[in-house]
Amino acid sequence: MESVNGEIKDSLVKARSYVLEGGEQILRGGLDEAHRLSISPGATALAALTQLLLGNQFKKSHQAGLAWLRQNRCPQGWSKVPNGESDPEITRLVQKVLLGSYSGKMAKYFLPGQANELANIVLALGQQVVAGMEGPQPQETKLPYILSDHVLNKLPPYGRPVVIAASLLAVKNLDQFGASQAAAYLCDHQLEDGSWCEDVVATSLSALALVRARVSGEQIIKAGKWLQSKQYPRGGWPAFDQLQIWSTGLTIYTFVEFSQSPEERDFLNRAAKWLADAQYSDGSYGSTPPFTQPDLDDTAVALLGLQLFNRVSSDQAAETLRRLQNKDGSWSTFPNYDGVPPALNCMFPVYIRSTDVTIHALDALIGMPGNNGSLAVSLGLRWLLSQQLPSGEIPAVWYESPVYATAQALELLNKWVNQVNPRGISQYFYNVQNKLFQYLVSSQNTDGSWGASVIETSLALSALSLHYHRLPPATLAKGVSYILSRQAANGSFQPSYQGVYAKGWNYEEPLTTALTAIKAMERYNLLTDKGQ
Repeated sequence: MESVNGEIKDSLVKARSYVLEGGEQILRGGLDEAHRLSISPGATALAALTQLLLGNQFKKSHQAGLAWLRQNRCPQGWSKVPNGESDPEITRLVQKVLLGSYSGKMAKYFLPGQANELANIVLALGQQVVAGMEGPQPQETKLPYILSDHVLNKLPPYGRPVVIAASLLAVKNLDQFGASQAAAYLCDHQLEDGSWCEDVVATSLSALALVRARVSGEQIIKAGKWLQSKQYPRGGWPAFDQLQIWSTGLTIYTFVEFSQSPEERDFLNRAAKWLADAQYSDGSYGSTPPFTQPDLDDTAVALLGLQLFNRVSSDQAAETLRRLQNKDGSWSTFPNYDGVPPALNCMFPVYIRSTDVTIHALDALIGMPGNNGSLAVSLGLRWLLSQQLPSGEIPAVWYESPVYATAQALELLNKWVNQVNPRGISQYFYNVQNKLFQYLVSSQNTDGSWGASVIETSLALSALSLHYHRLPPATLAKGVSYILSRQAANGSFQPSYQGVYAKGWNYEEPLTTALTAIKAMERYNLLTDKGQ
């Protein structure tokens, strides 16, 4: 036991150092590739094609992207994620880009000749982004229908440039009604830094569509420069820029649960100030300041990090979450808004109802003074409990495995029980809680893991550690052994690529994975130190 505990403590030192290093980089304004969002083969193909068609000044960027794609080909083609199984849609996309990358006239004429098929591939990848979102019908994604408010209102703000760009790429004749209006929409919605939504896929597609529409000038060059600035040293691109608000809020929330070194305490104070300064004018947050679209999941996790440090910013974020709660008690992900980030005001409708966002919003609101018995929390808990399946799990929206939401729901319910009078809790509540517990216990694999990843295993361990007296022997020890076996030399952990950006575009955020592992191992340490 002593040798295992020593191994855990060594692992925690490395993991905490890895997270702190990434956190310091965020505060300084940038992250190295070891701490950033994972490379996406599909996004790399789109960005590389964009750089090719934007001119010679982006030639090196284009060639580096192609080199990464060639080096990361799997036997049957290309995958959704690095080192994954081949995917037919991603393979078609990469093959089109490689075809268009030959020198001479072929590259010049590639986009007009292949734009329609390229648009169809991208739209196929983006279909049914997540469950619960209506989205436009196939006919409505074509020009001029996509430009109507009725159709655009079916999409969250971040998705509108993507679909409009794809519709513009798909037109056979640029004289078609709606083509010039689509180009004007894209020009009007480009951000000051040259991107669309600070998103690699949206920026690549929007720039390609403007090239297709024969728009030239500073707007196109700014898009190319923004893409160039987001390219990783190895040549690839992520699907979107980063989750800096999420990573920072989650780091603070995780570290404050356990004892910290003086260096860590200093970082937490500076990180909380950075979070407060990154808040939008209405109290909401995007994924990365200052231009990304507001996101209620990022807002909830920022609130989790701010609660012990900044009352004013916390109150503003909490009020935004309460104001944008759905009538059924749930929370969705992307609100409509007036203004331009960071000066904006979020409003209904909010898109993509989500169990995981609801869990994070409830976790944040329960932690606010006097909120554990509030109407918003009561309604939210009632909706969340209603989402449990007969087999016990709660499906997630923004993560592929049901363990993700199920484990976090179990932890949330434990937190809530500890803050209210247990006598006032119904038997129904306890039945739901027990089914969550039983689902997680029965879902552990023989190697000690849950699902197929460190993040699922860590979340399950953290939740089950609160019920350690009910667990079969060695449940926690086997899970911790699995986590330890997946740690890299730099303190990070084996990626899972189960975070959902959109259909066909999965990703890994390594700081989040490390933070979930830290929480699980720290809680296990506390139990073993007490002799449990």
